[in-house]
Amino acid sequence: MQMMCMAQSAATEPNGLSSGRDILDQILAFIYSLGHLIGEGIVRLVTAILPSLAFPTDLVDPIGLLAILTIFLAVAAIAKKLVWIVLIIGWVLILVRLILVIVQTYF
Repeated sequence: MQMMCMAQSAATEPNGLSSGRDILDQILAFIYSLGHLIGEGIVRLVTAILPSLAFPTDLVDPIGLLAILTIFLAVAAIAKKLVWIVLIIGWVLILVRLILVIVQTYF
């Protein structure tokens, strides 16, 4: 039984599932790769607009990761506004329902 566990891949546990650490590593690698691609795109865009500019290549990753954070914050801000809209609509509908119940009961 011990030989079978030792022969399995290091990325999987004995039951065949990936460990939490491996999943986290994959998520972070994906975010880094996405940030690198976005950073390269932004650098290419800037160098296409300003061809005489010598853009430092060590800024590709920070620019990409900051772009991902900016996108995340924009999505979070939009989601926050949508939640407030849904809450307000919910309270309005409850008040309308209460008013209808009062009107039907007393008039």
